[in-house]
Parts: sequence; structure tokens; C-alpha cells
Amino acid sequence: MKNNKPIISVCVPVFNGEKNISRNIKSLINQEFINFEILISNNKSTDKTFKICNTFKKKDNRIKIYNQKKKIPVFQNFKFLIKKSRGEYIMWLASHHKISKNFLKENYKILKKNKNFVASMGLDYFEKYKNFKDKKKFNFKENVYQNLLVFFDNCWRTHGLFYSLIRKNVVLKIIPSLKHYLASDWIFMIHLIFHGKIFRTLNSSLILGDEGSSSQKKKPNYISKKFKSFFPFYYFNKYFFKLIIKSSQFTLGQKINLSFISLSLNLKYLISIYKKND
Repeated sequence: MKNNKPIISVCVPVFNGEKNISRNIKSLINQEFINFEILISNNKSTDKTFKICNTFKKKDNRIKIYNQKKKIPVFQNFKFLIKKSRGEYIMWLASHHKISKNFLKENYKILKKNKNFVASMGLDYFEKYKNFKDKKKFNFKENVYQNLLVFFDNCWRTHGLFYSLIRKNVVLKIIPSLKHYLASDWIFMIHLIFHGKIFRTLNSSLILGDEGSSSQKKKPNYISKKFKSFFPFYYFNKYFFKLIIKSSQFTLGQKINLSFISLSLNLKYLISIYKKND
């Protein structure tokens, strides 16, 4: 890449990722698309993460490593990497995930050709279910309300949208709203929906590790344990309600329907936990 400005910036935050970081970086340096940078934020890891990353860095000058002096929250790490990025497009990739070798090429091709699209995503599936690839085509629609319905209908498996290729100018508009709470990654995705069209290609893949983006070693704070028991998505619901109430894009009926759907996530989550522990 020499001194040329990269077209894409791939942001990889990592904490104690010695188990998976090698496969993550390998999936990036083996991309068919080459004009991009890999920005790694080592979040004060105590294992061999830095040593492994540095070995790759010595062989590929597209890799940059930033060592945090103290451990910082997930979205603060995300914001840090965005500020360091130079690309016109941004991709956020967790250290335990990897992508198909054509991922950047296919999704960049979509965004370059379609200026009205803000993000492009691929198929996504968990690696432990190797024989299963969700090929249900749930491409987003023409207006925000329809897109939100599509999102909520598929929100339990929309990891690919969070880890999509996104226009940087759109990301910069969204990041001030990012905070650490359960399903804050969904808020990021919902903001994307508000900002424009999103494409889902079946020609590239995101392979997820054991943990999703909402899985944290340190759990987000809740108002109280009792409240958490019944409304685990309280902060998500609160933020989403404010978002749709302020918007002039919806009718009163649409706002009520979206609010009900948002609240129902609490019940669905609690039922899934009950079944898991049964």
C-alpha cells in the first residue's frame, strides 16, 4: 500500500485474544481487496496478544497496533480506532471473528456502485454451527419504518449489520450516541437504518466466534437487579423510544407499533433464558 491513503479501515479491538487473533488477522491479510489498513487496539491484554499481532505487523505494513495504557470500554475503544482511521469506509471486526477472502471486495463494490447505500453486509453464521449458513434474504426495504420492522424481525441474527462495511461519514454521525449497555450494538444498527439504505449480499461471509458483540466480561449497569429481572433491555428501550418520538417519519400508529415491538424484546429474551436454564 506504500504511502497511498487506504480506501478501507478495518478496526479490530482486542483484549486477551491470543486464542483467536491469528485467524482474525489471517482472514484480513488474505483479502482479495488490498487497499486497506488494519487498526488493532490492544486493550491492555495480559496474554500473548501483542506478541502475536506484532509478528504479523512485521510482515505486513498495512497493520498498525495501538497499546492502551489502561483498559477501556468497548465503544470507547471503537471511537478511538475511528479517530485513527484514514479510510473512506469503516469495518468493525471483533477479534474472535473472521471474514471470507472476498468480503471487502464484494461489499466495497456494492457501496461504490450505489451511492445511496450507507452500508453493505454479508451472510453471517457462528463457526460452531459450521454446517449452517443462514441464506434467508432479508434485504432492507425502501423506507425507515419498513426497515425497522425487518430489523426487529431478524435482530437476533443481525450480527452481520454491525460488522458490515460502512461509509465513514455516516459512522462519524453515529458514534456520539454510542454508550455501553445491553443491545447498544442494536442502537448502532438502528442509526444506520435511519441514515440510508443497507444491502445484504449472499456472496460474502462473516464467521462469528463464540461470543457476539453484546457478550461482555463486565456486564453493563442496570437501574436495579429487580428492574433487570423484568426489563433487561431498559436502556435500549428508553433510547429507542426517544428516537422514534422525535422522528417525523412515522405516524402515531407506527410509533405505537414500534414501541410495542421494542418492549416485547424483554419478554423474548427472558423466555430464551428460561428455556436455556430449563
